Amino acid sequence: MLLQQSRQSDPVPTDPVPMPDPIPRPQPMPDPPPNEEPIKLSHRTPRSARIRAI
Repeated sequence: MLLQQSRQSDPVPTDPVPMPDPIPRPQPMPDPPPNEEPIKLSHRTPRSARIRAI
């Protein structure tokens, strides 16, 4: 019975924590690739695709 009461209060503080974590992670990933070689991506299409595949 004590575990059930503690779980109801946990979902509130635990819900906002895991949600903001996955959102900021995907943003920094797609940012570095286009910033590293923004011109090379348009200049070398086959080479850019190989770097992304690796």
